Amino acid sequence: MKFKNIEEAKKSLIENILMEYIGTLTNNDKLQEKSIKRAFKIDKYIKQNFDLRELKDLLDHDCLKVKIWAANMLLPVYEDIALKVLNDVKEKEIRFCSYNAEMMISNWNSEKTKNS
Repeated sequence: MKFKNIEEAKKSLIENILMEYIGTLTNNDKLQEKSIKRAFKIDKYIKQNFDLRELKDLLDHDCLKVKIWAANMLLPVYEDIALKVLNDVKEKEIRFCSYNAEMMISNWNSEKTKNS
């Protein structure tokens, strides 16, 4: 998997996050699993090849799944902003989104505690 630039990588990441969400909402386990695996691969590629700060615009995306995924990726560079996005989604109690946001916050806090 290779991308010419960050915009191409972001587009592919968004597409796969949206497909995973559709799979979740429609109980299509095959679509969900395929899309989430691809999204994680793209996530890893972006982290290894691009500046994460270029994902900041995804924090304003219309889809909450994209927002929380981006917030999770951006925690190391924009901790305050990313945690605010995750907490906002968590507090809204939105099915399939709020719990994910809560787990991302919990994992981040655990990692910070471990590394302190």
